[in-house]
Amino acid sequence: MLIFNSILLTSATKDDKKQGFDMKAFEKSLKPIPAGSLMYADSSWISEGKVKGRTVNVNSFYLCDHVVTNKEYRMFLREIRISDPQLYTKMYPDTLAWFHHRHEYEAMTNMYFWHPGYDSYPVVGVSHQQAECYCKWLTDKYMKDPNRKYKNAKVCLPDIYQWDWAAYGGHKGSAYPWPGPYVRNYKGQFLANFIHTPETAVRRFNDTGKLEFYYTNWADGYFPDPDKNAMLISTAISYWPNDYGLYNMAGNVAEYVSEVGVTKGGDWNDPGYYIQIWVEEHYENAQSTSDKVGFRVAVEEVK
Repeated sequence: MLIFNSILLTSATKDDKKQGFDMKAFEKSLKPIPAGSLMYADSSWISEGKVKGRTVNVNSFYLCDHVVTNKEYRMFLREIRISDPQLYTKMYPDTLAWFHHRHEYEAMTNMYFWHPGYDSYPVVGVSHQQAECYCKWLTDKYMKDPNRKYKNAKVCLPDIYQWDWAAYGGHKGSAYPWPGPYVRNYKGQFLANFIHTPETAVRRFNDTGKLEFYYTNWADGYFPDPDKNAMLISTAISYWPNDYGLYNMAGNVAEYVSEVGVTKGGDWNDPGYYIQIWVEEHYENAQSTSDKVGFRVAVEEVK
């Protein structure tokens, strides 16, 4: 699969080669996140119906308004392919991540990463380790440009506190990246890309009282909604940004943070519970991949 997709990548990125890294577009995508403090509640701290929390101070930083796209990640691969072929192989996305989920997604396995039609969609099938390597490459790329705006910048994954603080969009304490307790706007449109779970797919554990979402089959776990903008994954810039200008801080793809093992934001295949800001999901290790996890970059000015 890697060899097959590498051939396709060569023929599918001719337009990418003409454009190259656009520093101005990158800087424009960075949204300033002001300093502040938040009450941080780790979802693993919930016990006996009470949520433990602590106050965390967050310094100002910049966060990209969208998660890294297929096109942006292909540019990264194209540049390291010549200079470091071994690293190129290690950094190539796991295109079989789609196939691991459902065999009906074979078309996504074969086309999602390289096809120009998916240029503006989130890159998935990348590990936390690969995401960090991308950040290091982007730091080097940016710092070599003499016309850069930020003279001593570090590109990195946001930490869990930065991510939460940015997700609130200035509405500290809100359940979602928008004000209010609802997942639809006044027109009845969904505000994020997530799975719409019927009541028949929810049950409560007798021993703990916690809710569990389960799917006995496709029909029980998901049903098409004419008001939903996406059946599966949607573009990296879709739905509506929060008040800091950040898109899809809830739903679409879950996002890596600097802490290994945790993702934030929920994804297109998650019930609405998981798109709440405070909720965390977990994965096995820094080499794990998924068709439902991507990442966005933060920029910190190093003094």
